[in-house]
Amino acid sequence: MVDFDRFAGPGRIKSGGAERGRRLRAAPTHAEAKLWERLRKLETRIRRQAPIGAYVVDFACLRAKLVIEVDGGVHERTDVALRDLERDGWLNSQGFRVLRVPNARVEQDLHAVVSEIEAAIRASLPNLTQPASTPSQPFPLEGKGFSDF
Repeated sequence: MVDFDRFAGPGRIKSGGAERGRRLRAAPTHAEAKLWERLRKLETRIRRQAPIGAYVVDFACLRAKLVIEVDGGVHERTDVALRDLERDGWLNSQGFRVLRVPNARVEQDLHAVVSEIEAAIRASLPNLTQPASTPSQPFPLEGKGFSDF
């Protein structure tokens, strides 16, 4: 079980992280949107643009302590790569495994990327037999949620 209090408080969830996550969810990259369409159908709950500490990660399976980052070409720049190393180091220190996937790989071989993510989740949760208690939900219509018919 994930101790959510561990990610709250000073120096943990950065002020404004939830709002930043909302903005990023509203405008995903093409690769993120394509991967999300598959990840949201998995039995284990995956969150997108989830704030963890001072960071907002592309995708996270909190139950498996797995972070999935979809990286565009900018991540090949030295300054960005160094920031990624620092970020990954902090996430690792909090018990998370970070899986980085290039945009091109999502575009070219989505099935293999999803299979790798599923394998990483199974490795972290070897006794996983039950679906998530709150599986990822479809996007609500016009941001208002579903209404009774």
